[in-house]
Amino acid sequence: MSRAAIELINVEKVYEEGTPAEVHALRGIDLVVNKGEFIAIMGPSGSGKTTLLNIIGTMDKPTRGRVIIDGEDVTDYSEARLAHIRREKIGFVFQFFNLISTLTALENVTLPMLLTGKYSEKEAREKALDLLTLVRLRERANHKPRELSGGEQQRVAIARALANHPTFVLMDEPTGSLDTVTGSRIMSLCRVLNEKFGQTFIVVTHNPGVAKAAKKIYHIRDGKLYKTPPEDLMKYTWTPSVGEKNEIMRVYIRILRQELNSLKRRLTSGQISDAEYRMIKQRILQDLELIRRGIEK
Repeated sequence: MSRAAIELINVEKVYEEGTPAEVHALRGIDLVVNKGEFIAIMGPSGSGKTTLLNIIGTMDKPTRGRVIIDGEDVTDYSEARLAHIRREKIGFVFQFFNLISTLTALENVTLPMLLTGKYSEKEAREKALDLLTLVRLRERANHKPRELSGGEQQRVAIARALANHPTFVLMDEPTGSLDTVTGSRIMSLCRVLNEKFGQTFIVVTHNPGVAKAAKKIYHIRDGKLYKTPPEDLMKYTWTPSVGEKNEIMRVYIRILRQELNSLKRRLTSGQISDAEYRMIKQRILQDLELIRRGIEK
């Protein structure tokens, strides 16, 4: 099984190629993000940052080069197949949250699970409630976005991004519309999810303060990607206590147990094969054991 969550191989993006208006947005990008990593890609407007974000998220295709997600080369996939990849393997967290205004926080988190067909309504609701608990918003589950603060909406967006156990979570300027303190808390939450549960994060930002949460930092300039030593950016401004970390881990254990119950139902109903059941069950049990060990320390 591939360790890489996302791999870009010599990716180039050229707009209006062969015309006087030709623009080289990306130039020979090579990037490997392994599962469990937390990276930031920094760059100002016009650097190619948005184009790179769109290609990592499969919302755009490279002119040349290959895009591999979770060991699967998706470069030449049709839009229908890419939509499936996005739903199953990529969690998106955007600067302006992109929540559905007519749905409650609970319904916003539940919807991606129901679209996969892997969960019953009851299972999706229970998991969504636990995800909202994970981001400290269970008591706001029945509130619509207009009734939530910016920080609360962003935490709902994070819960939604985690709903389908994505290969990686892609964050686009995740604190751009938040105040400094709230933004710091959002990035610290992501740091805990990365360190304790191995969730892979890719953050695209122009803000050095946001990049502090990451363990690796890249810079993009004029369509080229550069690795920057992260030592001077490793400190972050809000540190969760041991008790808060353990509380988050206990909620995550409950979520994984629900995943096991849902998995067993899918096997019994014939939705998945016995081999698929064993493979997914082994991964969930491994995750459970790692979290238990973390709590015991």
